[in-house]
Amino acid sequence: MNFPSPRNLLSWALPLFLLAGCARPLRVVPTPGQGTRVEADHPLIRYTGRFDFSDAKAPAFDWPGTTIEAAFEGTTCAVLLEDGNNDYNVSVDGQPSTVLRTTGEKVYLLAQGLAEGRHTVRLTRRTEPGWGEAVFRGFLLDPEHGLVELPPRPERRLLFIGDSFTAGYGNEGQLGCRFTRETQNIERTYAAMVSQRLGAEYEVIAKSGRGVVRNYGEPAPTSPKPMPGYFAQAKAEKEQPGWDFLRWVPHAVIINLGTNDFSTQPHPPQEVFTKGYEALIADVRRAYPEVPIFSVAGPRMKDPASSYLRAIVERQRARDGGRTHLALIDDTLETPVDFGCDSHPSVTGHQKMAAQLEPVVSSVLEWSSETLGKEGPTFP
Repeated sequence: MNFPSPRNLLSWALPLFLLAGCARPLRVVPTPGQGTRVEADHPLIRYTGRFDFSDAKAPAFDWPGTTIEAAFEGTTCAVLLEDGNNDYNVSVDGQPSTVLRTTGEKVYLLAQGLAEGRHTVRLTRRTEPGWGEAVFRGFLLDPEHGLVELPPRPERRLLFIGDSFTAGYGNEGQLGCRFTRETQNIERTYAAMVSQRLGAEYEVIAKSGRGVVRNYGEPAPTSPKPMPGYFAQAKAEKEQPGWDFLRWVPHAVIINLGTNDFSTQPHPPQEVFTKGYEALIADVRRAYPEVPIFSVAGPRMKDPASSYLRAIVERQRARDGGRTHLALIDDTLETPVDFGCDSHPSVTGHQKMAAQLEPVVSSVLEWSSETLGKEGPTFP
């Protein structure tokens, strides 16, 4: 593939999205006289979340919150990205994020006109699996420039498994709006907020409408593929390849499922719901034998789901020495400002949820929240 020189990059890239700033190298693949291409398998590129690395030079991904980071020297950075339906938060040098809305182009300009020196870039998928798969093919930098080392990863790690609430469905909209991809932002969900407060890296496995055994609005008491069926997959929309659980081991797993199972009729019987939830816990235990598991009840989780979940956690605690925990989030979403599109939690609603969940997680893990405001992305 041939690339124009950086001085022609902007005119060549239009219509691309100018957002903000990419970098001296260990291993890069140069394009003589036309800038430096950094391949996706460069060892200094950091991936967080689930990716399909079957082709190391073209990792594919579709889960929300999947993140690509790099540090570089130079004044210009573009990303080579095959997409067309998804939105991304882009932060350069830790500045407030700007939104990249993909349009089917192959290259997107992330930054130009930066001061010479070291810079960082962070690209995070805002949108959930239903908007389609993306393929990352590397960065394009100034000639004779390349990547440098990033600061160390956070030592703390949290895994969230959930439905539309966890995926951030409609959270940047207002009550009365209909969901669009522009209204979804994973980095402004309760999962991201809890993680930021605790200084933790996070991974999200979430898909709107999914339940433990029955998905939203489906005609039978059980569904062919509820959320537990996605747990072992590298990508949501394709069953293969499977995910390598040793790539990233969390310190805790937070499960927020069960609302969709009982939101419409017919409800699954208690024994069916219990069996499905306990099977998910067993899957998590096989992948991560020693980690605490938090089962979230609410908001919007009413009886019988709430009482079923309490009974499940009580039995699990007796079996595993108290390593399963119930996290109650009462229904504090009361005012219009708490709701986004299709009556899902707004950013304000997610803040209320995070305020209740964070103390439970930090208490069990004995993590302080003194890192609040010092880790993670910032927003205008």
